[in-house]
Formats: sequence, C-alpha cells, structure tokens
Amino acid sequence: MTIQQEACEKIMRLPEDGIRLILVMADEIARQHGIFPDTNVETEAGTQLTRKKRAFQDMLELREQSTYPKNFDYKKTMEDAI
Repeated sequence: MTIQQEACEKIMRLPEDGIRLILVMADEIARQHGIFPDTNVETEAGTQLTRKKRAFQDMLELREQSTYPKNFDYKKTMEDAI
C-alpha cells in the first residue's frame, strides 16, 4: 500500500470537518511548494479559502486607511451613544 492510498483510507473515515481541515492544509502545503498559486485552486474549499484570504487582506488594507486614532475605544463610544 502506498502512502497516498493509506492517506485516502484514513481520510475516508474522518468526519466532514476533519476533511475540510485536511484540504486547507493540503492547499497550503501545495501553495508553499509552488504546485499551484492561490488563485488557481480548483476545489470548492480552496476557492472559499482564497476568497476569505482576499477579504481578510482587503479588511487589513481598509483598517490601515482608517481615520480613527490607533487608541480608539469603540466600546466607550458605543456606550456614550447608547
């Protein structure tokens, strides 16, 4: 039995969440080894992961463009408004 066959058999016994986690890890390992770039991931889970990564990067960029001071206390502002 090859390592790939053994991995497939073990994956078949996992619950759905475990399989998703394995897909994410496999995508990341493949990306790090240049097997496929982030934008060319063919699996549904990989596509969702790519969209999430892009959304997170967009959020970080927007946060940097924010006009709020770095020490802005949103909880205090919310309490004052209420």
